[in-house]
Parts: sequence; structure tokens; C-alpha cells
Amino acid sequence: MNLFLHLKKNSRVYLFIFLFLLSLFTTFLYVTAGQKNWDKSLVLLSEQFLKGKISLPINEYLPIGDIADYKYNFYVYFGPLPSILLMPAVAVFGKEFPQYFIGVFSLTVSFIVVYLLSRKFKFDKLDSLWLSLFFVFSSVLFSSSVMNISAYQVEALGVPLILFAIYEYFSRKRPILIGLFLAFAVLTRFTLMFSIVFFVIEFFKKRLSLKQLALILIPFLLSILLLGLYNQRRFHSFFETGYSYNRILGAFPLSENLKHGTVSVSHVPANLYNFLIKSPDPLLGQKHGFFLKFPYLIANPWGMAIWWTSPLFLMLIIKFKKNKYTLPAILTTFALAIPVFTYYSIGFVQFGYRYALDFFPFLFLLLIPSLSPKLSKTAIALIVVGVLFNLIYSDSIFGIYPLLNMF
Repeated sequence: MNLFLHLKKNSRVYLFIFLFLLSLFTTFLYVTAGQKNWDKSLVLLSEQFLKGKISLPINEYLPIGDIADYKYNFYVYFGPLPSILLMPAVAVFGKEFPQYFIGVFSLTVSFIVVYLLSRKFKFDKLDSLWLSLFFVFSSVLFSSSVMNISAYQVEALGVPLILFAIYEYFSRKRPILIGLFLAFAVLTRFTLMFSIVFFVIEFFKKRLSLKQLALILIPFLLSILLLGLYNQRRFHSFFETGYSYNRILGAFPLSENLKHGTVSVSHVPANLYNFLIKSPDPLLGQKHGFFLKFPYLIANPWGMAIWWTSPLFLMLIIKFKKNKYTLPAILTTFALAIPVFTYYSIGFVQFGYRYALDFFPFLFLLLIPSLSPKLSKTAIALIVVGVLFNLIYSDSIFGIYPLLNMF
């Protein structure tokens, strides 16, 4: 009887260990058997930085997408930080160094920071580990990190940087460090500048002093200035990031979206549909009829709703609770979502709605009260389902299933 009770008590431990090891193994499969080192945009830029240049070299490695073509020069239109971080590795290994190590770094750091953040919200060690497992392996962070596509790697890197800023706020609240993490995020993906909304609201809530807010703003505003000067040097415009000169801007099928404007409220319904409603497609076993073959589902390249990739967010519907940080988290999520929901490219060729990574840390902050004080059986079950779904289907947009050895 005592043995039975002991096993029941530790079942969550054993289940976590199994899923964690399976997740690590699957990550290895995705970045090896399931990936090719064909996208080198960020690595090529690192190599150019080492030579004192900021444009990409014109050679056989020049990528098709995710670069800007401006006056016969080619630029990565993301912020410079990802390529700056790759510089030491590129200096040693050259342009053959796989840039998806940015994604692996993002997964690793996010796992650690979510654990630490969860502990700050009084979750016990095991529940904190479960929340880290959810955040990393039951979200679009996983697929974005393990796929060697420059845009995905950049979006993944922004997540741990924002997480660091949030954790520092709930930990020692050192404003300079908060500002630095936000600054690094801006130098990765400029839309992340709207993360500052959370800390501005905290100031008005009188949980930050004017001095603390000013110290946060110093590195934050400096990063915007540096990014603007970087833009000026490349495109002769402080505000032009290079998206307007995207080499595949007019390519089908996104060219159809572009007819309605690059940024427009008319794009909001499609983005909301992908974020909240879109489901995976059936994997048909024959050209005609409706016969499903194993593993029965295939991800649509336009994306999927968050309930598929991160079903734990259903707890916001099942058991919504709020705390004193709910309003700042909601408003910051909206501030970060507006630029991506109004953008013409809803993230074609993706597993899930990857643009949600911009506001994913604040969604997690919004979710925390609904999970406190201890993860329920329902929450654990949703994490398990979400992790397995992501591990099995993340590469199905390319018709392959690395965990099932189907290529």
C-alpha cells in the first residue's frame, strides 16, 4: 500500500522525466536528421561584421528570402544582435557554423528563466519544471527554434531576452538590467520595443519609481537610436528596417495579401483566424475520397491556432483568474500584437502562429494566476498533449515526421 502511494505521488516526476528526455531526443532529431544547413543569412552577416561590412556578400550562399535588396546591396532586415552573437563561433568555424544554434540557445535559456520566474510566483520545484517544459516544448518557440530559417531564429531569440527582463523585474528589480534586456530585444526584432508598455504601466501603478523607469529607458532608447543609425547606414532612412525591400515581397501567395496593403486593419481577421481558430489539416491517404493515413494530421503552412500548439492556454477559459499584473500583461500583449496582426504576411510556412512569440512571455504572465497555487491534473494533461503534439508534428509542414522516423 505504501509503495502504491509512493508511486502515485511520484508519477508526475516520472512522467516529467520521460517527456523531458523525449523532448531532448526529438530536438536532436529536428536539428540533425530533419534539417539542412541551407539558410546562412545570419552567419553570412556575422562573417561580414568580422570584415567591417554590413551588407551580405554576393555568392552562391546568398539566400532567397529574409533579405532586403537595396541599390544592388543585400541586407538582413532583422536587427543585428543575432549575427553579433554568432560572431565568435563564425570567427572560429566560418560560415559553415549552423545558425540554428541560436534556436538551441533560445530553448535552453528560456527553459531556465521560466523555471526561475515560476519559482518567484511560488510554484514548487516540480511544477516550475513542468511550466518550463510547457513554455519550451509546447509552444511555437520549439518549432521556430529547431527550424533553420533566419526569421524563425530571430523570433526565437527575442523570447529569452524579454523573459530575462520580466524575471529581473520580479526578482531583484535592477532597472539598468531590465533596460539592457529590452534593448537587446529591440536590436533583435524591432517590434519588441512595445514590451516597454508593461514597465510604463507598472510605473503608473506605482510599483516602479520615476528614477527606476528612467534607468530602464536609458538603454532602451539608446538601442532604438542605434537601430535607427543602423537603418540609416543601410537604407538612408532612420525608420526603414528593410522589410519594404524584401526580395520576395511580391512573391505568390503572399502577393495576394499585399494587394490589401503592407500594414492594414484589413489583415486583422486573417491573423486572428490563424491565431485563434485555424486547425491542422487531415493527412489523406489517397488523392480522392477522405481516407486518413498515419499519423493522420499535417500542419497547414499558414499556421494553426494557439490551442493546438499550446493547449495549456485553455486554462484561461476553463479557470480564468487574475492578479495585480493581469492588466499590464493584457495591455502589453495587445501593444505587441497590433503590429503583427495588421501585417500582410501572416507567417506563411510556419508551425502554429509564430508571430505570437513577440507577446508569448506576457501571455504566460497572464496565464500564471489561472494555474496557481499548484498545477492541476487538467493542467498537466494539457501540457502532455501539447508537448507530444509539437514533438510529433512540428516538421509536418514539410511532410516529414522526425520523431516517427518518417521523411
